[in-house]
Amino acid sequence: MAVKIEFMGYVNRVREYDWGVVYDVAHNQMQKKNDQWQTIGRDYFSVVGPEGGDRFAENDMVNVKGNLKTKYFDKQDGSKGLALNVRADEMTRHATARSSVAASEPASVPDMQQVWPELQQIPEDNAPF
Repeated sequence: MAVKIEFMGYVNRVREYDWGVVYDVAHNQMQKKNDQWQTIGRDYFSVVGPEGGDRFAENDMVNVKGNLKTKYFDKQDGSKGLALNVRADEMTRHATARSSVAASEPASVPDMQQVWPELQQIPEDNAPF
């Protein structure tokens, strides 16, 4: 079953292959505290760009719409990790500045736990990438 997802993030890395382009995209999890938006974590997605779509560079802010697929893997320390992969139907450059990230609805781990209850946030210092 494909799960539709839509999020905004920053391109961290671009990998080009004969069959297409994969973008590593970081999405900030935002929470409003005392009328101020704060980053409380990050989700990292590997996004297969849409065929024939625009090309993006590192540090571009992008909007992504597509199908989410998860994959478990073994980390170097022997524990399990969860990869978040997206096959993009649509991927566009975000038109506003970095400060407007709070205006979007984050596709955060708590949001995705409704689909995968066992999903846990990996602390940044334990991330496999």
